[in-house]
Amino acid sequence: MFDKVTEIISRYTDVNVSEMSESTNLLSDLRLESMDFIDIVCDFEEEFDCEIPERDFRKLVTIKNIISYFQPKQAEEIKARSEESEEPAVGYTPSNCKVFPLTRALAEKVPELVNAVYGAGYPAQYLYSPEKFWEKTVKGGIYPYVAINADGKAAGMISLIRLRVNFNAFELGQLMVTPEYRGTDVAELLISCISAQELDFGVIYSESVTGHKFSQRSCLAGGFCDTALKLNIMPSFEPDDGRVSCVVSCIERGEKELEVYLPQAYAEAVKFSLNGLKPRTYRTSTDNTLGGATMYQINDEELFTSQYVNVTVSKIGADFTAAFQRLEDYAVENGVKALIINTPLASPGNNEAVDWLRSKGFLYGGVMPRWLPESDTILMQKLYGNAPEWDKIKLFSEKIKEIAETVKGCLVART
Repeated sequence: MFDKVTEIISRYTDVNVSEMSESTNLLSDLRLESMDFIDIVCDFEEEFDCEIPERDFRKLVTIKNIISYFQPKQAEEIKARSEESEEPAVGYTPSNCKVFPLTRALAEKVPELVNAVYGAGYPAQYLYSPEKFWEKTVKGGIYPYVAINADGKAAGMISLIRLRVNFNAFELGQLMVTPEYRGTDVAELLISCISAQELDFGVIYSESVTGHKFSQRSCLAGGFCDTALKLNIMPSFEPDDGRVSCVVSCIERGEKELEVYLPQAYAEAVKFSLNGLKPRTYRTSTDNTLGGATMYQINDEELFTSQYVNVTVSKIGADFTAAFQRLEDYAVENGVKALIINTPLASPGNNEAVDWLRSKGFLYGGVMPRWLPESDTILMQKLYGNAPEWDKIKLFSEKIKEIAETVKGCLVART
């Protein structure tokens, strides 16, 4: 048992197995980050064929603790606990931190936080300048929150960032926690704070990297609902790990009931992706596209850093196939690895558009609720020369696992 446990742990630390003993503490001795700790727990779940409740995480701090926890005589008890239907909220170590909306004074604490987490290389460079960060916040496109510890220092932060395609839609971003507070409840406090805000918006989105169940679990604990799986949208920080997929989840606040025209190929899949959200009126899609030109927005900022392009169609016109053939040609010429097309589900004529995308090798990925001001969108995606590595895609909720099975089915059907 000792050899198996240390072999799993060794995957996430530079400390040699020969230097480990039963008294070795994963956090204080090996200084593992919270994301690594969650990955180790996931590996234990696979190795010992069980689901470990979050309330038991604190029982897995030392190697001796871990060996005792997984003794054969406890196997049935562990499995029984993992099958409990209502798992309580994530039970990480209390931090005694409090979360506040950003103020001019709190903006002064952010550069030290960002440096502690990312050094000088964080892409949003305005976070290193309190003046620029505060100016951007005052303009209203971003709503930051900061977790402050008992000493008055910033332990973590998170932001709501307004999306360009929809004034009433926000993305949950800039979630970061200082090293000394990883493995505590700071991330959950920040996410829960965001979900509790009563801002004037229709939806908040979050994207959780599939290599870590930690952020997926924290989002679900904060009230988010999984709706889509984006494949291979960015390169991994680890050179040999290929590309990274993300789980899309959201909190829906829009009050207007939406109409959803169901494309024939994915009628049941779309309804399943919308489970857990506000009621919709479902209708049958047709092949009759609207007259006039197709209208869409392309976000190609990521093309030159991650070879990923996200496109949002606001109107399906008669020239849909010609327009998107030109778009795909442009993407391929510029080395795209993943192309996502969001097509409006409020359009009665979306069936022909979806069928054409399927014929071009695009896969169903789920639904983006209220991605447009008065419409959900169906997410269709295509990969170029890079197949998803399913063994590295770790999913938490049963819903996202089912969506993933639909995506896999699309891949099998295509091949």
